[in-house]
Amino acid sequence: MYNNYNPINNYYHNYVDDYLKENIGKRIEVHVSFSDSIEWRDSLFKGYLDSVGKDYIVINDNDKKYVIWAIYIDYVVLL
Repeated sequence: MYNNYNPINNYYHNYVDDYLKENIGKRIEVHVSFSDSIEWRDSLFKGYLDSVGKDYIVINDNDKKYVIWAIYIDYVVLL
């Protein structure tokens, strides 16, 4: 018997962005790598998580906002 249950589209539909959306407003560190840049090769951004999308996050650091594309993110530390 063929089962149409697809765990990815139902109960097990978990993404990193879903987890980060639960932590909006918390202080975070985002470690990123820009492989094509000599000046910005490895960088660390600190601030408050402002918003999250499927392929980006926005960090608010007092007077600056950073939009960081997910393809450059190595890992995120929640403080």
